[in-house]
Amino acid sequence: MEQDNKNNLGGNVDKSLRGETPLDLNACVKEGWQLSKQHFYSTLQGGLFTLGIILAMLMLIGRFVSIDDLQNPSVSLSYGLNLLFTLVTTPLITALMMMGIGHSVGVNVPFLSLVKRLATSALLILSALMLGALANLGLALYILPGLYLAMSTGFALVLLVEKKYRPSQAILVSMRVFNRYWGPLSQFYIVSFILFVGGLFTFGIALIWIVPWYLHTKGVLYRTLFGVEVLGQPSTHSNNKDSVFYA
Repeated sequence: MEQDNKNNLGGNVDKSLRGETPLDLNACVKEGWQLSKQHFYSTLQGGLFTLGIILAMLMLIGRFVSIDDLQNPSVSLSYGLNLLFTLVTTPLITALMMMGIGHSVGVNVPFLSLVKRLATSALLILSALMLGALANLGLALYILPGLYLAMSTGFALVLLVEKKYRPSQAILVSMRVFNRYWGPLSQFYIVSFILFVGGLFTFGIALIWIVPWYLHTKGVLYRTLFGVEVLGQPSTHSNNKDSVFYA
């Protein structure tokens, strides 16, 4: 019965893997901006909660680890801190991205309920560790391979959550679709990076608008390229209560 009530909204993975899905970056950016205004406060609350957790974690680390150790960390300390950051931040950041995807298909998903579901996902943490290792490997070889791996795997975590892919499958599908649409996707990531850096020069004030725009535009890009499965009738209204993520 549940299977009969599933609906796919947006694109199709197989078509995107073949490069057959039309992608209008300008249209996605404009829709992302409209969605960010429509869902500004809920997204901002999730972002501030995430920032608060990260700051609290940094303060906690500062109490137990000296500045000298942080400046010249041992191998074990580096791995330990990396694991801690991954365990804490991965569910939070993935939940923010899933909120953007949900809003792109007219579904409101409470941030904390997403975090609770994702915090216990061992596969999500494993995927994040794999992505971190890939990015570090790329940067160790040269900066361009590192940038490529960071951009091409940008949809891996949400593919694992929304499509129920295995970690390796989510990473490979994300990379293959990126290779098909490397032009507009690279442009999106590069412009986003420039905006984030510029936002820091405003003492972070501009990030209040940049972060929601980024999350919603990425959600629109995901919907366009991969499609989103929901239970219930599709709706374009943001307060829709009858449709939920099939994730």
